[in-house]
Amino acid sequence: MRRRDALAGLLSLAALSPLCAKGQARARVIRIGVVPDFDEPFGGWFYEAMRDLGWAKGRDFVVIETGVAFGHQIEPAAKRMVLAAPDLIFTVNTAYALAVHRLTKTTPIVMWTSGYPVEVGLAESLGRPGKNVTGNTNYAGTGVWGKLLELLQAVKPSTQRIGVLWDYVPPAHPREEIEPCYEELRRAASQLGLAIHIVEIPHPDQLPGAMEALEANRPDALLVTTGTPLFRLQASVMEFAVARRLPTIVDFPWRPAVQPQPLLAFSPSARDLIRRAAGYVDRIAKGAKAADLPIQQPAKFELLINLKTAAAIKLTVPQSLLIRAHHIVE
Repeated sequence: MRRRDALAGLLSLAALSPLCAKGQARARVIRIGVVPDFDEPFGGWFYEAMRDLGWAKGRDFVVIETGVAFGHQIEPAAKRMVLAAPDLIFTVNTAYALAVHRLTKTTPIVMWTSGYPVEVGLAESLGRPGKNVTGNTNYAGTGVWGKLLELLQAVKPSTQRIGVLWDYVPPAHPREEIEPCYEELRRAASQLGLAIHIVEIPHPDQLPGAMEALEANRPDALLVTTGTPLFRLQASVMEFAVARRLPTIVDFPWRPAVQPQPLLAFSPSARDLIRRAAGYVDRIAKGAKAADLPIQQPAKFELLINLKTAAAIKLTVPQSLLIRAHHIVE
């Protein structure tokens, strides 16, 4: 009986001990779960960031994946990952973080990106999350939705009506996260003298109907979100936009394989967000608690302008906007 009690005590202490005690050599290889699987160049950026922090893949850590690519099987991927019992889980966005958090309240979760983690219940506050989730937020407190409208108006000053293809929708994204976005969009549109028409797309099959609804409203420009329902249909969205010569802006750069590309992308630096998230992986592995690590707002935003798309829609991008761009595709 005493032997069993002693063993139970040791197991309890092991469960409570940090992944790697502060100031000590790494006693074991830590297992980092990634949901969904890394796509390039993002995976390479993560390994580079970990290497810069002194971690060698294979020697100090291994990455566990589920075989699920972005935009697919959110709930099944989360279940598979939690069953794999990694030391820490690295998620790509709010949808995957929510799915994982519903299944575990103890395994640390580090979000590469997220929307409104407090509103959806992933954290008690940005400054002190208080739960097992931390990382980065793209939107909370950044005013980004108003800036997206401003950029569309700047690239085409005659713009009066903006169509919004919105795929941040339930069940992956709860209403508690969506409403702050809509509130900001409507407030900014009113201040800029713009009319906006939002069309939600919960499922890829609904894209044709959504395009018909947008066209009936005769928009001068488009804002398109970068969620899961539209992920495999981005080329179709852009074919629609180019055929109607509609300037299009997205809230996160699309894969280079998508052609044609959106005219504008305005978002935090994806590479910088990965580096900052990797920094939290490092700190948690050395004993910090996710509950105590503030959810970070972006350090910088980047504007990408695609002049190939500008030519395709017969639009001359104002020089005043070109000089603000961080990346220009010619």
